Amino acid sequence: MVRTKKTRGHGRGRDRFLIGDAVPKADSSAFVSSHARVPASIGDPDAYPLERFSLRKPIQQNHHPSLSKEPAPTLRLNTAVREYIKDTTSPEHDLPFLQRPEIPSSEEISVPANDEEEEVPVNHVVGPWASKQKYLSDHYSLLREDGVAPLRNVVSELKAVPDVLEKDSVEQSQIYEKASMRLSVPIHVFIVGLTFAHGGIAAKVTFSLRRTGKKIIWEQSKRLLQGTLVALTPAQDMFKSICKVAVVAARPLSGVQSNPPAIDIFFGDPNQIEIDPQQEWVMVESSGGYFEAYRHTLKSLQKIAIESFPLAEYIVGVEREPRPPHYVKQQPFSDMSSIFQASSGRHTHVDILNGEWPHDTTSDLDASQLEALRRILTKELAIIQGPPGTGTLQSTAPQPTLLVAVRSGRIDVPVILFPLEPNFLTKLTSAVLGKTYVSVVALKVLLENKRDDDPPILVAAQTNHALDQLLRHIAPIESKFIRLGGMTSDNEIIKPRTLYEVKQATKLGVVPGGLKGPALAGMRALIKEIHALLKPLTEGKALDEDVLKAHKILTEDQCKFLLKGAEKWVDTSLPDSVTAAIHKWAGEELVEANRRTQPEDYGFDYEEIDLEYEQLKELEAEGKVGIGDDDNEVLRGERLSFSEPWTGREQSGRPKDDWETILRTTNDLWQIAPESRGPLYRHMQQRVKEIMTGKMRQLAAQYAKRVTELKIGKWEVDTNYLKESNIIGCTATGIAKYRALLHSLQPKIVLIEEAAETLEAQITAACFDSLEHLILVGDHQQLRGRCNERELEGEPWFLDVSMFERLVRNHVGFTQLTRQRRMHPEIRRGLMPIYPNLEDHPSVVLRPAVPGMGLLNTYFFSHTWPEDTDDLMSKVNRTEADMVVSFFNYLIKNGVKTKDVTVLTFYNGQRKLILSGLRRHANLQGESFKVVTVDSYQGEENGIVLLSLVRSNWKNQIGFLSNANRVCVALSRAQRGFYLFGDAGLLSKQSHLWFKLVHAMSQNPRRVGFFLPLTCQKHQIRTYAKHRGAPRRRSSPPKAVHSSRNSTPSQSPSKEPYRFLSPHSQALMEIPPEAQAFRNFADGGYVAADAAAALSATDAAAKERLRQLDADNGAALFGGSVESQLVSRTNELKLTATRQTRDGTTRNIYEGLYSSVNTAQTDRKQECSLLD
Repeated sequence: MVRTKKTRGHGRGRDRFLIGDAVPKADSSAFVSSHARVPASIGDPDAYPLERFSLRKPIQQNHHPSLSKEPAPTLRLNTAVREYIKDTTSPEHDLPFLQRPEIPSSEEISVPANDEEEEVPVNHVVGPWASKQKYLSDHYSLLREDGVAPLRNVVSELKAVPDVLEKDSVEQSQIYEKASMRLSVPIHVFIVGLTFAHGGIAAKVTFSLRRTGKKIIWEQSKRLLQGTLVALTPAQDMFKSICKVAVVAARPLSGVQSNPPAIDIFFGDPNQIEIDPQQEWVMVESSGGYFEAYRHTLKSLQKIAIESFPLAEYIVGVEREPRPPHYVKQQPFSDMSSIFQASSGRHTHVDILNGEWPHDTTSDLDASQLEALRRILTKELAIIQGPPGTGTLQSTAPQPTLLVAVRSGRIDVPVILFPLEPNFLTKLTSAVLGKTYVSVVALKVLLENKRDDDPPILVAAQTNHALDQLLRHIAPIESKFIRLGGMTSDNEIIKPRTLYEVKQATKLGVVPGGLKGPALAGMRALIKEIHALLKPLTEGKALDEDVLKAHKILTEDQCKFLLKGAEKWVDTSLPDSVTAAIHKWAGEELVEANRRTQPEDYGFDYEEIDLEYEQLKELEAEGKVGIGDDDNEVLRGERLSFSEPWTGREQSGRPKDDWETILRTTNDLWQIAPESRGPLYRHMQQRVKEIMTGKMRQLAAQYAKRVTELKIGKWEVDTNYLKESNIIGCTATGIAKYRALLHSLQPKIVLIEEAAETLEAQITAACFDSLEHLILVGDHQQLRGRCNERELEGEPWFLDVSMFERLVRNHVGFTQLTRQRRMHPEIRRGLMPIYPNLEDHPSVVLRPAVPGMGLLNTYFFSHTWPEDTDDLMSKVNRTEADMVVSFFNYLIKNGVKTKDVTVLTFYNGQRKLILSGLRRHANLQGESFKVVTVDSYQGEENGIVLLSLVRSNWKNQIGFLSNANRVCVALSRAQRGFYLFGDAGLLSKQSHLWFKLVHAMSQNPRRVGFFLPLTCQKHQIRTYAKHRGAPRRRSSPPKAVHSSRNSTPSQSPSKEPYRFLSPHSQALMEIPPEAQAFRNFADGGYVAADAAAALSATDAAAKERLRQLDADNGAALFGGSVESQLVSRTNELKLTATRQTRDGTTRNIYEGLYSSVNTAQTDRKQECSLLD
């Protein structure tokens, strides 16, 4: 018998089936078909993970939520979409940035050399903005500059150096054209056809890769991704006066892998479209930008400028204490029974605003999660910070008691006491790892209190991966969800719930009064008209006198003379395509038009696979031309191919007006000299194409209007599907792309995951007119958003600072989660300088030890091996790479699986070096490896992580390693084993964060040193490893500095760069005493600097104070008689001043604490704050 429970939260009167309830018989037929798609056993902790925090009866059937039978929605016309788009394009609004086109104009891309570039506005990240209009206008300008500048810089470079090759470009140019202007056979870009797609009229172009000089692995290349902005110019112009802007419409592999390769492009303006198949073009793109990621966000900012802009008092005005959402103030009573357990059942009607928050109940949420849940439910702008590991889903097994002895900073072996429950340990250690735990709990409460007439809740994430992860956790509690966009790797749960698949499963009829049908009919009529217009260019014949007369190039009399003269000529050698009277008139002056992109041989070298390909594919997925389709890369639509095999012989030097005069004054063209007939025919042919182009542009403008109407019509259909859902999921970019569609649903609640990684304007796009509740979940201390122009990330633009971070820095109320469930306590200890309040969940102490490392879950292997620079100017450290490869092999020999080890580095050059070493290693053949940069690993984790830090140089430069956000990500990816390789001394001197990290790792148990302690898994014998014969970095500049590209890489004298030492070997006795260790550790940097700066008694005194401070620091890091710590020493130093920084914070300046200051005259030190 089916058991149901009627819930009445917020006045809802419909039946809802709770998680533990049996499913109605009407849905039972789905069980058999879906059985293979769901976890095999309800005992599997990966099955329905949210049951572990729900206190209701476990699910009894393996029911797949995405396969539930749903009634077809009732078709209704929603005119909100057409009204939204109409308002956006209305000319009545006079704000300057509202008049800017969606696609950058030619003038915006090709700025004349004598014109001053538009000044980029400053981004105010501290304090409130002056007005809503100022906020939107400046963010629009900043975002547009970041999207347009990369291509504009490439065009400027081509203007200055037309023959530049890609390898010599300083602007990341990617050029599709001939290799050199001096080539005997020019090879250019040609337009070879058109495709009439639902997204617009696309031109098919073939192109050359000569300037790359290499073969392209298109499957893993970010070249010409769909949505990429490109610029075209006639080959003879090279952007001096003509620049056509276009967007890549499609890049099918079958096209780019052909020879010559081909793609489809949309011209940015119908008035820019070109159809001449003989015109030679040069096409360029920038590898440093992807405009499609910003395109829809820019349109959204324009739209918000004429809307009410809800929550502007916080986003613009920076009010610090958010108020309750309007709908909560109207009805503050909520059903909280799924979160809190109580025998009386009184939590079904909780006043979450004015009543007492439940506290005497049992819940799986810890204190910080409960506080975060309360903030989410009661604040109209809720900001939740989730440090690494705090979003991990936990088990509902009884909590163990953890006893940890803490003595003088030492973490002793923990003692765990847990109930004698069967399989408890299995349940605890098999907790499902995932993010968004609090988000899903909050969504569960919001869904259970949602009324029938409430719009769907919108959830979003920065990446498709994170969105799929969120929706997978939502699926067990809410089957009626729809995902916008088809870029999902989850074919079991998420793919069937994409809008495209839902539409395929439930076909609807025609929406009464919708625009879809009329728009398609209008398109078909225009396609037919265009075919007739362009027929002379598609028949494969030379233009005849009838075509020339139809386009008023020749008069009636001129055609009669041509026909009369042609009767006297018989030429059996002419092919069938040139038998008209004018062809006989032209005679031998009619030549084949062989101007086509020719097949090429690029040699044997392949272009290097781009590391950012996966990230760009994420962005490309949201820029697909199809609306709700399955997002493949082939452009669908009727195709038209150009074929113009004949033209007249070319004659240079004669002006165009001369040929016009001849045509006006000569009735009998047979009187024209034979040598002039070819150039005249060529002129007439060009005139016909100019007339065709003008008419084609008019038809293309009409077609563009039909495209807009078709988009509206399709979305009018889609609203009928979406309004029946309870949750809609899309990426942050998708919010802007589908904003008109989502706006028509009047969403009230929006939840955005990874909000701290999302650029501010992309979150602003979620501020619909109907918005009442915005929930931002993220961590501003991890990676920020990505900008195309690195310059815009710095002061005073701060484009990479998210709305999340800006509001937190301005003290807008937020809640931080404090209990992490990912890292072993030893690993988490390294995060204490960043997250001092982070606690460990009891389950993390059960992480298994790393085979071959004894009980060492972390270790910082310090060295002074010099760095180098590769051919692409990326930093590498060859000796360190060898060490990492050998250590990786050591772990594998001790039983670790390759899939459980990730190698991280901050530099792509080092990534390639390590990956190459692993692939060449004799013991690792046939294995796959995870070797990635830190920037591409946010949100990921693995059992063991090896971090290669690379930097070690006499200049005391640490580059990316000074970025606290990147360092935070690097330190927090490992679950049970984390091993660092780098110059700890250099890092400690140059970064306060690294000093605190190394200092923390040097406490008991000490986990930093010059030897790597290893413990054989089989024999349990401790050995110490170091690199044999490794060079040491210089402590001062070399006498003669040579280019690092020409430097000889350091080579190890043996194939295995480790030297293994027994505990009793003489090598251990070579470890220097404390003072000498720190002298080597700091490598003389401060000594040399002090000697150069010791020009007065004051400098000498400063040197002595600093020397004493270094001695204490060295002892604190590596042991010795001094037990003091640097941080505690500030209590003994004299406070000399208080300094106000640019970001509004205050720093204390101490008498005994210095930082280095480099000036043109001398190197000196100034007193500073610990934060410097």
